[in-house]
Amino acid sequence: MQKAYSLIFLLTAVFSLGFADYETEQPSQGPSSQSGLMINNRPLAKINGKVISLYDVVKKMDLFLFEYYPHLNLSPVEKYQFYLIRWQPTLDDMIHDELILLDAQQKEIKISDGEVREKLEERFGPNIMSNLHKMNYDYEEARAMIRQELTIQQLIGIKVHSKVFQTTTPQVIKMAYEKYLQENPPKEEWKYQVLSIRGKDEEQCAGVAKRAYNLLKKEEQPIEKLPSMLEETGVTISLSDDYSGGPQKLSKMHFDVIKALSPHSYSLPVSQVSRSDNSTVMRIFYLKEIIENLPETFEQMHDKLKNDLLYETSDKEKAAYIQSLKKRFGYENYNPKCELSEDYQPFAMP
Repeated sequence: MQKAYSLIFLLTAVFSLGFADYETEQPSQGPSSQSGLMINNRPLAKINGKVISLYDVVKKMDLFLFEYYPHLNLSPVEKYQFYLIRWQPTLDDMIHDELILLDAQQKEIKISDGEVREKLEERFGPNIMSNLHKMNYDYEEARAMIRQELTIQQLIGIKVHSKVFQTTTPQVIKMAYEKYLQENPPKEEWKYQVLSIRGKDEEQCAGVAKRAYNLLKKEEQPIEKLPSMLEETGVTISLSDDYSGGPQKLSKMHFDVIKALSPHSYSLPVSQVSRSDNSTVMRIFYLKEIIENLPETFEQMHDKLKNDLLYETSDKEKAAYIQSLKKRFGYENYNPKCELSEDYQPFAMP
């Protein structure tokens, strides 16, 4: 989730609309002051006896920015965009966290004061009080938040991550690699040039083409020299730039000739009709090389496949866990979110 969260944030920042200075409309007890960003606070959900307001959601989003992007100084518009995209997914996460905390109460999960203190120092650094003040947290509020986070992490580890690592076995990774091979078969790419001989007199062109072939095969002249070596009135000789591609990309007329060649070899002169002007052209094809593009090896793909499987399985296991909690605590058919008017705008810029 955090990986996707980070990506969305980065995209938001990249497509920011600009910078501006505005006045706030939020009271002092709300989240950290957002110059020019108006926050239309109201209750968004009620679960486990706790009301989650928009300010609570904003504080959660601000905490994410502080932890993962501490050096970014976002403009009001950038924060507006970030909040607008993330407030609903963040609210969902907070509701899920409350369900997990209900499970933790039943299981009597305990977090030591030492663990809380260590996490506080890791999160907010040596200047804990100063950073807490920036985030509009008091010390006890931050301790409670960290204790809840550690409690949730412990249960997620038991209910989700343990299952994920048990199911993401070497055999499963091998099966994922086999699927990768099916979707990414080896591909061949032909690299070649074409010597074209054009003129009104077809017999004259055929004669020039024969001389060109002899110069290439018997005298081993470089193909690049032939246009100047074979200059003749009434005939135009040209050498193409490199063509490259596979059967799906290349002209069928070209591929039918080069597919019979070996690398570093020349075709016999062939008569073809030009697609540009329907004239007859004598052509000699020079196949430089065949490049085989192979899929990556299992060793190269192992870590990526494993990580992808871990993320995918983790998302599924967590969704199943949350669904089981909803059923157990009576939220399967009850939506803890407050009903909001259709025209509700949580954030606004003057």
